[in-house]
Amino acid sequence: MRLVFAGTQSVGKTTLIDDLAATWPAARVEEEPIRAVARVTGEPPPAVPTVEAERRIIDHGLARLRAAGDRELVLFDRSPLDAYAHAVLSMEIGGPITPADLQSLRPAVIEAMTIADLVILVPIESRVDDEADGFRYLDAANRRRVDRILAELLRPEAGLRSGPVAVVRGDRATRVARMVRLVGDLS
Repeated sequence: MRLVFAGTQSVGKTTLIDDLAATWPAARVEEEPIRAVARVTGEPPPAVPTVEAERRIIDHGLARLRAAGDRELVLFDRSPLDAYAHAVLSMEIGGPITPADLQSLRPAVIEAMTIADLVILVPIESRVDDEADGFRYLDAANRRRVDRILAELLRPEAGLRSGPVAVVRGDRATRVARMVRLVGDLS
């Protein structure tokens, strides 16, 4: 089962994934594509997303989703959807991404969202503090905008995801308990 976690920066996705990995020792965790791509290329992500940078992240995430076995439980810390949301933000704030660029990224995002068995949106909550980790570039307003973009992209009318989507809120224990129930219901 491929569980994809989406959310803006510093909402607790990685913490939730770590908690779930402790709950499900057989689960495999796929690191954030932005980290994996930076490690492979040796280049930090650009300060303002470019279509080339987001395409690398999307392609990496899609390849990892394709490679995941149907019988294993894999927790994906972000997905191509997150990179697409950052591309949308870049276009909105005058970055080097155009509507045509977004259209060119869309098929890979749709494929990735089709492969995922469950997409979990972890929204901004006031109880979760920001934590600097070297990959943060958004100010508070843009962080909130990415949160809204992701929620919009996961609506059925956006045409990117037709399978189940869950929103997890609350403290760590509540989020883990909700995920355990969701996965149990899907199994």
